[in-house]
Amino acid sequence: MMIRIAVCEDEEAQAEYLKTLLDRWQELARVSAAVDVYHSAEQFLFEAEAQKTYDIMLLDIQMGEMNGLDLARRVRERDKRVRIVFLTGVAEYAIEGYEVGALRYLLKPVKEPVFFEMLSSLSEEMRREEPEYFMFEANGMYNRVLLGDILYAEADGHYVVLKTEAGAGKRRWKANFSAVSEKLLEKGFFLLRRGLCVNISRLIRIGKTECELENGEILPVSKGNYQALNEAFIAYYKGRAE
Repeated sequence: MMIRIAVCEDEEAQAEYLKTLLDRWQELARVSAAVDVYHSAEQFLFEAEAQKTYDIMLLDIQMGEMNGLDLARRVRERDKRVRIVFLTGVAEYAIEGYEVGALRYLLKPVKEPVFFEMLSSLSEEMRREEPEYFMFEANGMYNRVLLGDILYAEADGHYVVLKTEAGAGKRRWKANFSAVSEKLLEKGFFLLRRGLCVNISRLIRIGKTECELENGEILPVSKGNYQALNEAFIAYYKGRAE
């Protein structure tokens, strides 16, 4: 996993110090990171706002005309996932960061152990959140589909059809449905009836004879499967809430 990190710090010595710490952390943690350094919020907006996305942003709060908080607000307008870390010499600034979803606040001078612990914690969070893919072979070529994009899988004779919300909406290839569904059932899918399994995370309503997906589609639930589906549905959302 490559981590993309942006440092926005107007003091050149501080920026170099942070870059040195980041290089050292990569070696110790055995992590690969691409680090870009910007010396003002304006430079970041000019060079990177539309061209690059980052996993982590280290923002000095007290910069020139546009400070770190103002920059964070701009970034949040287009990127809800980036992890924002504020660097400040004034502890009182920290509370202001809640409105832009800042995850951490580091007081200057930044201490190496604290900095390394924070980076390792964030990288572990990112590793756990890495998207999961479903892989399948069709016409001699390997394909991948984001697991979360799959709504359901259905048998169609000697073929399997994946209904997705992305792209063309359907993937169809020659395969044994039992083998495909076995893999999907390990990833949070449920067998509604013979030849049809659904992604539990994409359900919004279940009933004794049918269930409804986020896109409004209604799928049949075979007799006798309602209770097990209901339990699986409750267990999934209970697990997310914990």
